[in-house]
Amino acid sequence: MCSFGYVVVDENFTVLDSDDVVMNPETEFDWYLFNPKKGCMLAYSKDYFRMQHNFESYHAGIKKLMEAPGRRIVGFSSANDVGFLVSACERYNLPDINYACYDICAIVEQANGGIHKKLDEWCDFYGVSLAGLRKHKSVDDAMMTMLLTKAFCEKTATPIEALLEKNKGVKLSVEKYLEQREVSRHNKEVMEKISALYGKKARAVLSNRLKGSYAFAFKVKNDIDESLRLATLVFKHGGILMKSLKKDGTLIVEDSCSAEALDGMHKKGLKTITISDFCELVRME
Repeated sequence: MCSFGYVVVDENFTVLDSDDVVMNPETEFDWYLFNPKKGCMLAYSKDYFRMQHNFESYHAGIKKLMEAPGRRIVGFSSANDVGFLVSACERYNLPDINYACYDICAIVEQANGGIHKKLDEWCDFYGVSLAGLRKHKSVDDAMMTMLLTKAFCEKTATPIEALLEKNKGVKLSVEKYLEQREVSRHNKEVMEKISALYGKKARAVLSNRLKGSYAFAFKVKNDIDESLRLATLVFKHGGILMKSLKKDGTLIVEDSCSAEALDGMHKKGLKTITISDFCELVRME
């Protein structure tokens, strides 16, 4: 982590405090962060970053700022910012900074039919002047976020407290972030186990009840642990699990799969079997 920018305002968006806390990340920078052609250039030179203290020196001040009683925190794509602070605390073995952050990016996207834009693009969309502000300078990004939030409140005639109360669903706490991270790590590990079975045939099998190729006709990530169980059964009972099938083979479908969807699969020359029937087929007495 190389900088922490913030803007403190009151309920009328009057700026009370603002700063760009620049720090030494004590790691190598990605090359493109200093390439003006890449559009993601950092605001300071490498030497300037290296001259600063590391995150540990600023932890107490940032923690006090973020955990102040009654404080409401708004970010843009705030999951990234929450993640940066969590990672920095873990890296230096420091106490978590426990806070929750509303995501104005999600709020404006939902209000505009789900379209995606960058922070400066949303500011332009809502007529926010960015004169004197620089993208990817942390304190200026914080200022843009504040100005965007202010403009959205004015556009919708909604006080900031009412806006946040209405959009609790886009609030991400550190606790929730950690829970989601563990789920993501678990899902990644399970997905790697499933991927390792694609195209493989077991040398020693529990039975030869399955012949040929099999694939899932449902989204694996909807229930990734169940998908791993089924994938393992395909492998252990003589089948070959494939990521997809173009012709020849059997698709494992959900029990609730519609007749129309099944007909479409059959027209492609593929066989189908429901999860329940598949489990019955490989069930060991």
